[in-house]
Amino acid sequence: MSVHDIPDAELRRGTTGLTILCQMEFATNPQRWWLGYGDLTAGGTTYKGTGDVIQISALSLTYGMSAGMVTFTVPNASPQMIARCDNQAAEVNNRPCRIFYQLFSATEAGDGGGHRGRLIGDPISMFTGRMRDMRSTSSHTDRSIELEVYGRMSWQGRPPHGRWTSADQKARFSGLGDTGFDLLASLKDKAITWVPAD
Repeated sequence: MSVHDIPDAELRRGTTGLTILCQMEFATNPQRWWLGYGDLTAGGTTYKGTGDVIQISALSLTYGMSAGMVTFTVPNASPQMIARCDNQAAEVNNRPCRIFYQLFSATEAGDGGGHRGRLIGDPISMFTGRMRDMRSTSSHTDRSIELEVYGRMSWQGRPPHGRWTSADQKARFSGLGDTGFDLLASLKDKAITWVPAD
């Protein structure tokens, strides 16, 4: 669903609020949470309220593209949370994470759950990425956990898997007799002279 599918009358009242929903696909214990209190059911999914326990870094979005990177922080983590954070690469790394907007009417009653306000429309997808690098920091006064999630824009600058060589091309498409890159090595440092047409 898009914000364009919501009737103008709903959006022009001046009483429309916004909250954030998150889906984290951990390997053994997927999480659905939102930045509020109590349970919230939106789009057929129930999200647990986290209140102000989890903080989300600023999102920089461009039209039609996911943000480069989002950082989730638990600034006042308990010792038990810190202990569970260690050695979680298999549980976290390269697992999907999605963030949604959910619009609601701030003046109308909700469904009687923990959320106050009638939901408007279904959740609107705003970010899709892959989780990586969950880490904790502890001192005698502070404990925190950070989890980084990388969107499509952040992967564009990464080197490709392999190189543009004939050997790599043949390894990718073995058995096809691909010779498309055979002449590539001979073109390195080759000067091309363009002769203007008469």
